Amino acid sequence: MDQEAKDLSVLKPDISWVIFGGGSKPTSFRRILAEYLDESSSIILVTKSISALRRPHLLFSERKICVSGQVKEYRPLHTPERIPGLRRFLQSLNHKRFLREIGSFCQKPPAVVCYDSPTQFPLVKQLGEKLSIYLAVDDRTLTVEGEGIPGELEAEKILLSRVDMVICISQVLAARLRTRIPSGITLPIHALPNGYDKKIFNIEREYPEPPFLVGVPRPRILVAGHISQRIDWDGLLSVARARPKWMWVFLGPADEGMKERIARKFAKRGFYHPPVLVNDVPAWISHCDASAVPYRLNPFTLASHPLKAMEYLAMGKPLLSTRVPSLEGYDGVVEWVEEGVGKSYAQALDRILRQDGNPEIETMRMRAVADDSWDARVDQFRKIVLEGLNSGNKS
Repeated sequence: MDQEAKDLSVLKPDISWVIFGGGSKPTSFRRILAEYLDESSSIILVTKSISALRRPHLLFSERKICVSGQVKEYRPLHTPERIPGLRRFLQSLNHKRFLREIGSFCQKPPAVVCYDSPTQFPLVKQLGEKLSIYLAVDDRTLTVEGEGIPGELEAEKILLSRVDMVICISQVLAARLRTRIPSGITLPIHALPNGYDKKIFNIEREYPEPPFLVGVPRPRILVAGHISQRIDWDGLLSVARARPKWMWVFLGPADEGMKERIARKFAKRGFYHPPVLVNDVPAWISHCDASAVPYRLNPFTLASHPLKAMEYLAMGKPLLSTRVPSLEGYDGVVEWVEEGVGKSYAQALDRILRQDGNPEIETMRMRAVADDSWDARVDQFRKIVLEGLNSGNKS
């Protein structure tokens, strides 16, 4: 056994984890971690909170769901956002209940706890963890429109004063978080981007055409993911008029009014479909002619790392994108566009059509993300955690 493998052996069954923010999305970084660490560790995945107002019987029951292997899913109670004079009191009660219930699920204090929200600062070290990590997969102080969320920045600064390390999604976010660390505190911050599943996004497989796409003319360009105000709608609507033969396919959860907006603004050139299982996404990518990450460049998106970009490139598909900093590493295989400038979108689509059927360019796209799989990311994550645990043992 080499030294690295020997070192990683400490992350075996004797180590237990609590990971906040698993959510229901199968490609969530936190859920991926839980599933990949499952073979070697005991995991409690704290998923989406539930409302006691809507389901009051859950006040008196354990909200635990056992899944495969050692992973347990736990759903805490939701604290109502706006109850004058009571929110802080209810939040305190909720934290105490959480600590009591989560403690009953652990045979011993967890070795590692990964927090994902600034408001979780009262919980840090209360579970007796050896290593507390702020796992920031986005700038949690902002909305997707880039606007500040009241109280979150102040809460995040307290959280940063209490955790042992930060693992975040991008270098931009890492730099931003360094400015928020209270003076006098030294805190290691690591940038660890998203990854993609090589087994699912595999160009060698045959994917049947989704029935929804059968009636959509070609060429088609896919925009998958959260359909919201973070999208550069001005740029898309402009290019839809300039290059009317392209059909825009939107796939994923949509904010209120987005579906109607697509139908109204794009006329017969825009098509919306609700989210599908992650295993079905490659078929949509495969049967579209290009893909897009058309983000508005606001403070939220500038600190993000779009997962879909890697999945598109892994399938060899042309990708156009606004200049999200975390995608700059794929410079040679991305068609860059300017936010709000339909002409730049049109020129990118023209270049994509000229590249159609070029196997060398397709191979370049796949090679660009060859080292960005979830397997590689989780290995990197393990090494960072090991370093943190060893550092704590020495002190």
